[in-house]
Amino acid sequence: MPFVSRTFIKSGMVYFVLSLVAGLLLEIEQFSFPALMPLFWHMLMLGWITQIIIGVSVWMFPGRNKEEGFWNQKWNWGTFIFLNIGLALRVVAEPMISGQSAEVWKILIVISSVLHMLAGITYLIEIWPRVMSKKAQRKKRKRQRNRS
Repeated sequence: MPFVSRTFIKSGMVYFVLSLVAGLLLEIEQFSFPALMPLFWHMLMLGWITQIIIGVSVWMFPGRNKEEGFWNQKWNWGTFIFLNIGLALRVVAEPMISGQSAEVWKILIVISSVLHMLAGITYLIEIWPRVMSKKAQRKKRKRQRNRS
């Protein structure tokens, strides 16, 4: 299993535990923290499920380059960095959105959303060639040879 896949899966497990703790706190009646609900869902869906899906898909679909160096896996690492920085910003900014100086926190949430979008784009750049049909891959190689 590639190192980047293990990193995605381990990070996903950390977010799974964090989302379980948040879900438990949501069930405690004495603990009233309304901003915890969106954090729970973000940590569960983006932190756990999305990272597990990405980690497994990068592992299961053979890549263009088998070497594990950073530059050979740059799109995967870009996805990891964008997704996790976006989640960290969301976790920090979401509880503060209703307080004073909410505009600063709203800007951080927008930045978080942009980072999540960039993570999606870098993931698509990496995974798209891996899921092309064999026929499409042969046509692409043939076109590249004809250009040379």
